[in-house]
Amino acid sequence: MNSNIIVFNDSYKADGFVDGVDFINKYLEKNELKIKLQFIEDFVSDEGEFAYCTSIVLDDLPEKGDYGYES
Repeated sequence: MNSNIIVFNDSYKADGFVDGVDFINKYLEKNELKIKLQFIEDFVSDEGEFAYCTSIVLDDLPEKGDYGYES
């Protein structure tokens, strides 16, 4: 398994993780950083089925749907 994939076997734990990342991102704003999460659809393993790919990115990069985003 890749080190940037976090897996949960419970949706409440996964929701808590997302809430925690939102909280941490507020503190990272002053350093122009953020933790980016991408939910992995249809993920199934012995460890769980709620998986997120995580990365740390510059906060000033445009995201999908933002003005200036190019795919």
